Amino acid sequence: MKLQAVKLYEYNANFKYPIVTPKIKLICRKALIIELITDTEQHYFGECNAFETDWYSTETIEVVRQQTEKWIEQYQNDTFSHFEKAQATLEGLTAYPATRSMLVMAFYQMFYEMYSFNVPYGATVSGLTEGNLKQLADTQPQRVKIKWSQHILQNIETLEQLDFQPNIAIDANESIQDDESHKLKQLANKSLLYIEEPFKSLEKLECVTKSELPPIAIDEKALSQDEIMKIIDHSPIDVVVLKPFRLGGIDKVLEIINVLKPKDIKIVIGGMYEYGLSRYFTALLAQYADYPSDITPEGYYFKNDIVNNAGILKGDSIYFEPPVVNTAQLKHVY
Repeated sequence: MKLQAVKLYEYNANFKYPIVTPKIKLICRKALIIELITDTEQHYFGECNAFETDWYSTETIEVVRQQTEKWIEQYQNDTFSHFEKAQATLEGLTAYPATRSMLVMAFYQMFYEMYSFNVPYGATVSGLTEGNLKQLADTQPQRVKIKWSQHILQNIETLEQLDFQPNIAIDANESIQDDESHKLKQLANKSLLYIEEPFKSLEKLECVTKSELPPIAIDEKALSQDEIMKIIDHSPIDVVVLKPFRLGGIDKVLEIINVLKPKDIKIVIGGMYEYGLSRYFTALLAQYADYPSDITPEGYYFKNDIVNNAGILKGDSIYFEPPVVNTAQLKHVY
């Protein structure tokens, strides 16, 4: 198939409830969308999961856009007969995993058949506001992941008292201070699936015996297959959160899953406040996870989306169909 045209779009919607983490407060979610158009009039889309600012990564949406425009100038009008040819054009984007991930998402649909499936529902909440608690009660996810805060112990108790009994995980975003370390020992007595990234430095884990810790997950530090292997070889890590946009895309994550599966390491697939297109591929990967991953149903974060029926809640699982992007909602920027 010949790549006849490439377009870039933007989409921006407000969150139903602001996202509050130890690092930032998010009111809306801006996304960059790529469209690959072939000479046979087939259209394939990819969604960028980078952010507008560098609070999470130095690869912002603007950086992704710049790198993508360079890629377009070099490869538009090329012919792609197989997926490996597409992968070869992305070799120069190793330092830009969010850019590569967006392009791989589009190319993957070009060469692999998309299908329908179900995955467990794993919700993430930033604090337990009345709105968040109502949302959890209405949707009843299999797993609830809550962001770390000074009220984390009370929050865990509240979750334990819900009418339904979800598995519980914590996302600390590397934010636990020295004077809060004692809370980890208290949490070790809870039935937590894991706590993500308690400290900025993994060396702090060496000061606490493993029995005094809840299961520890790496997330932000899972930057590449090599980095992941080094960490699990030298630190008391139980779980690895694999985020496609940080690791270079769906194909890179599948490679890492194949390496980690033979080891005694649990896998979770991480999302990043995605719209329906990207959420489909996060869910696709989550079929290989050991625990419920960061997969939310349609309408959980946003009232409007670029894909209709993007994850239908059925009991405590979510049903996905191959995504169809509504370009009428997108702003053409390139």
